[in-house]
Amino acid sequence: MPGKPPYPREARVVAVEKGTAGQTVTWYELRADHPKPDSLISEHPTEQEALDAKKRYEDPDKN
Repeated sequence: MPGKPPYPREARVVAVEKGTAGQTVTWYELRADHPKPDSLISEHPTEQEALDAKKRYEDPDKN
């Protein structure tokens, strides 16, 4: 199991389309380059939730 990433942590929000053709929904993935490049950290149904998760992930005061 990988350890905690070093600070400063950096992540990005990526919009992805899920579902079958004609019936897709947009989800938002939080991705970072730790422990491997382009690692999936979490998935969120709204962009605001993903941005909130990004803020928490990058917060150096969080344990």
